[in-house]
Amino acid sequence: MKCGEVEDMPLWEAKGFWMRDSIHWPRPVHPLFVSYGLNPVEIGSVHAFEEFSIPSLKYEYLVLHGYVFQRIVSIGGDPPPVMERFPFLFHLWRINPLLRSRVLGFEKFLREKGFENHVRAWQDVWEPEAQERLKPIRNFERAKAGLEELANQLERCYDYLCWAWNPHNKVVMVGMYIRERWMEVCKRLFNLTEFEAYELVQMNDPAVFNTMNRLLTLARRAAADPAIKDSLSLPSEKALEQLANTWFGEELEGFIEAEGDRPADGFEFGPTWREMPEMVVGIIKSLMGSDYPTTEDSDFQAYRLGRVNELRSTLAGREREEFDTWLELAEQVQPLSEIHDYLLMTVPLCHTRYAALEAGKRLVQKGILDGSEDTLFLYREELLSALRENSLHPDLKGLVAKRKAEHSQNYSLMPPQTIGKAPMVPPLHVFPPIAAEGMKIFLKQYSLIEVQKEVPLELSAEGELFGTPGSPGVAEGPVRIIHTAEEFHLVQEGEVLVCPLTTPTWTVLFPYVAALITDSGGALSHAAIVSREYRLPSVVGTINGTKLLHNGQRVRVDGAAGVIQVLD
Repeated sequence: MKCGEVEDMPLWEAKGFWMRDSIHWPRPVHPLFVSYGLNPVEIGSVHAFEEFSIPSLKYEYLVLHGYVFQRIVSIGGDPPPVMERFPFLFHLWRINPLLRSRVLGFEKFLREKGFENHVRAWQDVWEPEAQERLKPIRNFERAKAGLEELANQLERCYDYLCWAWNPHNKVVMVGMYIRERWMEVCKRLFNLTEFEAYELVQMNDPAVFNTMNRLLTLARRAAADPAIKDSLSLPSEKALEQLANTWFGEELEGFIEAEGDRPADGFEFGPTWREMPEMVVGIIKSLMGSDYPTTEDSDFQAYRLGRVNELRSTLAGREREEFDTWLELAEQVQPLSEIHDYLLMTVPLCHTRYAALEAGKRLVQKGILDGSEDTLFLYREELLSALRENSLHPDLKGLVAKRKAEHSQNYSLMPPQTIGKAPMVPPLHVFPPIAAEGMKIFLKQYSLIEVQKEVPLELSAEGELFGTPGSPGVAEGPVRIIHTAEEFHLVQEGEVLVCPLTTPTWTVLFPYVAALITDSGGALSHAAIVSREYRLPSVVGTINGTKLLHNGQRVRVDGAAGVIQVLD
């Protein structure tokens, strides 16, 4: 089933089994995002799975009432119910030509160290190609463009995103495989926990810290300049006017040019930092009084390397060689978590938004739409046909008005976490041992991205709230519930941030909160990965944390245990 609108179906029913993707899109998405943010995932994953010989067809998305559900499509479809009663039937994979080819190809890929050989592919191949492909998209002068040129820019963005999801999937799969093999080595040789094994390869990711460091540097310099500091005491919009021709204005302009293509809130088509410089000014103002250091982290790196050498000294021969091999690989893949997302998804989606809004202005001038953001309520084909003056729909204003009303109404719905019955996982022993081992790794790693287990949806009698361990450590503080980036200014130093999810934008809050709690996500969600980078205690996947906790409530967060204790 293709992602898009689903007609004539009960509220939350669809063929097959689907899991809600609340870690990326907890709120209803716009039709234009379905075209640019979801459809390319399917196209890119088909090629990535084929090139790595993954024994699955693709990622697939379903949008019901604006909410996003996902699944991985099996070759040959989901196993029929009869196979639950007769598991030996799973041996029949050998008679499906495509599945047989993929399984044997996956075995060959693993034997030839396919994932290990792709560890440097991002730096050496995919990132340079991404930068080159992005040049015409970034350099496009939309204000001077005609309707056909705007349509062509939207086509370029779409083509780029379809290409980008191929290397994106490969980077993710390489990281998952190397990460799991490293964890296995650490457990077998030293009986380390996963958090302890992760700490050994916790390299500084410049993409995680660079943005925060630039903001902190600007804030420190502004605090030391009386005139700039005085101007920044004004409301952000007024401060922007006064600071336009100062060193601060120039530095801010440079920062926006380099970092501005980031959604201010969420992973969808919301306003960006480039469109909302006053929000960046607000972040800088909040950082002016912070004593949080710029993130060089030399003390931790010295500790990490000391711990690595300590453990390594207990090994000899083949065990030491194995440890060194996987350590080097894990250190190389660890920093890839953020930078590839920025170039492969964030930047092109932001430029898609810019082109769509410019197209909206032109369609308003022609009397076809009422507002520039109305283009977000059109699918790609509808928008392109309107720009090329051969509209697929005779009344775009009426169509947009209907979809806007539905979009607003969808916010009141409570979507389920899953739809349909989960299919039986094939018994892995029916596959060649090496291929089975690889499949086991990916089944485990994918289970750590989103909430999988059932967690209590209410506080326990002892005042405990449970979730998934995100980042180890224990911290106490008053609760601060935040739903959108527009509320960032409410966060005070030492509070416990409670939110539905985090995006790269939200990491500007991490330096001065005591701990993090999210409704969505698993141990490999953005919130968990980046909070570990900041060594910020976190519990993710609480489902109802933003509803069960209250502002000002004092809580203790135990990140390693995945438990929040309400203290008052």
